[in-house]
Amino acid sequence: VCLRNAQFRFAGAEHPALTGLMLEISPGEIVALAGPPGSGTSTLLLVLGGYAPRLVGGRLTGERDLNARRPAIVFATPWTQLTGLCQPVEAEVAFGPASFGRPRAEIRDNVARQLGRLSVSHLAARDPATLSGGELQRVIVASALALEPDLLLLDDPAAELDPAAADALYDLLRELAAGGTAVVVATPDAA
Repeated sequence: VCLRNAQFRFAGAEHPALTGLMLEISPGEIVALAGPPGSGTSTLLLVLGGYAPRLVGGRLTGERDLNARRPAIVFATPWTQLTGLCQPVEAEVAFGPASFGRPRAEIRDNVARQLGRLSVSHLAARDPATLSGGELQRVIVASALALEPDLLLLDDPAAELDPAAADALYDLLRELAAGGTAVVVATPDAA
């Protein structure tokens, strides 16, 4: 993914929230964006994924290399990412791949694999609304991975996780990068 002189302005804002962005992320690379709340890291994730166009003065600015055609994003607040349409957890994780018309057998195998990777297979039959914050965050990450993204964007993904689950998630991110997925993690932590 490549941004060259990209800018982003929120609707109605006098000044751009982000300006002059120059960033290149290669397949298999992990990039950390560190900054306190309000510093623009979440907005940058939206721009990188193509979820927020880089508009200034009503025109698109900057360039985005579309080598990353399959982005997926995970927010710090997992309950905001539930579809609200699917029960149980297994159906929630299957929603994205099913939306793309993937074959049922492929979806079933993929969902089982992703739930296993996040150590939440035991939650497959549960209603997502009954899960703890940490359980739900891992389900949302599984949902993102079920899309088989080549660019994974995570906004403070460990916010709801206990230390052991956070360590397991970061180990998984290294595994994904080793397989060629570009990973961008925004965090308020400087370390």
